[in-house]
Amino acid sequence: MSSRHRRIAMEGLALNFMTFQRDVLCTILSKLPAKEAVRTSVLSSDWRCTWTACPRLSFGADDISKNVKGKPQRTQMFIDHVNAVLTKHSGRALDQLEIKFIFETKLVDYLNNWIRFAMSAHTKSLAFDLAPPSNFPEYGDHYRFPFEQFTDNKSVSCLACLQLSFVRFEPPPTSFIGFPNLRKLHLHVVKTTRQDLESVLCSCVNLEWLSLLRCHLKDEMKVVRRPLSHLRYLHVVYCDITKIEFDAPNLSTFVYDGPYRPITLHHATKLENVRFWFRGAVFQHATASLLNGLPDVQNLTLQLGTQRLESRWTLNSPRVFSHLRHAQILLIIHREDSDKILYLVSFLRVAPFIERLEVHFHGLYTLWFATDGPSRQEIPPCEDKYVNLKDMRVTGFKGARGQAEFLMHAVENAPAIEAVTVYTAQRLTDAWDPEEPTPRLDSAALDMVRGPLLKRLPPNAKFSLI
Repeated sequence: MSSRHRRIAMEGLALNFMTFQRDVLCTILSKLPAKEAVRTSVLSSDWRCTWTACPRLSFGADDISKNVKGKPQRTQMFIDHVNAVLTKHSGRALDQLEIKFIFETKLVDYLNNWIRFAMSAHTKSLAFDLAPPSNFPEYGDHYRFPFEQFTDNKSVSCLACLQLSFVRFEPPPTSFIGFPNLRKLHLHVVKTTRQDLESVLCSCVNLEWLSLLRCHLKDEMKVVRRPLSHLRYLHVVYCDITKIEFDAPNLSTFVYDGPYRPITLHHATKLENVRFWFRGAVFQHATASLLNGLPDVQNLTLQLGTQRLESRWTLNSPRVFSHLRHAQILLIIHREDSDKILYLVSFLRVAPFIERLEVHFHGLYTLWFATDGPSRQEIPPCEDKYVNLKDMRVTGFKGARGQAEFLMHAVENAPAIEAVTVYTAQRLTDAWDPEEPTPRLDSAALDMVRGPLLKRLPPNAKFSLI
């Protein structure tokens, strides 16, 4: 196509776009990165400033031409680019402002100015996704978050979503009014103390969603001074902490991934879904901790890495999971613990109302047909049966005595059981480390429990061996 034909086509395209309603244009432009939105100004003279109506601005390292060499030059070009675009947006409201760049001290004053601009523009969503100056988050100092700029109630009240990465919290000044309408807060590699974090979170009186990733307090993560009454979702991953304690009466979902630590949620009577991945825990200790800290959970996924099992049938706790209906337990069975599998009964004893139970095993080759361990006849008698248990699923079944005895015990004490499924495949690890098929061993393992389970299952129960 000749240059003349291209120019005519572009003018026709611009003419067609100009027939759109202004709010439609704003919606279209809001889907574009800031750099691409600015480029629309060349479509026609009428479009020269149309892009400034875009309410969502996102700036990142990709906005800088790859032809620009040298870190200082790229940083200065990024600063100039952001300042130029924000100047064009002066006096306009913003829905979103996102800054994504490698942090260095040269940026401090500019970052402060951009926050000031965001507050004056009544921004609803603010993201400072800063990266450390190397691959190691411990290297260099973090950007000090300027709480002193959050003093105007009208502008701060517009902020509903805040995402911060590689920043540090210092004690907020007395003029800081908090984040009264903040609904969502994501903190990544934030340097802070227990007291300062609690002070900030307690100022978010309407917070509904909270995520903390790699925030190393080396202390308790504790928010009890004021209840987070609206918090629905809590996500704590890879944080160096000694304990978690929250007062969140309306919390419904809690996700934790990290070393085994004591966890307490006060008044969390509406807790529906909990997913924990504990590292370095004794199974009975982890279960007892959850029982004491989260007794009202309804659906539990508990994955334990480098865990151990103890030879005890009970948790020595007067409490039970009174609302637990569905549990998934994912276990890596070490060679030394192949004789302790049956002690998983200690979990069933504190989950009397459970309806669906999944146990996913992963074990070494030595787990095949392991004969060590107690029999179910050695389990201390208990009057309470698992009267609500209807569905049971076991994966990674290798014909070990403990696995077979655990299955038999559960079925014998579940009068309402409707479905039992046993897989030899290891669901826990086969997704990324598939085990070689062993048809002969698989068949022999399933034959061990086929007959005994069929004798004990109700006539109408569904029974699958895979």
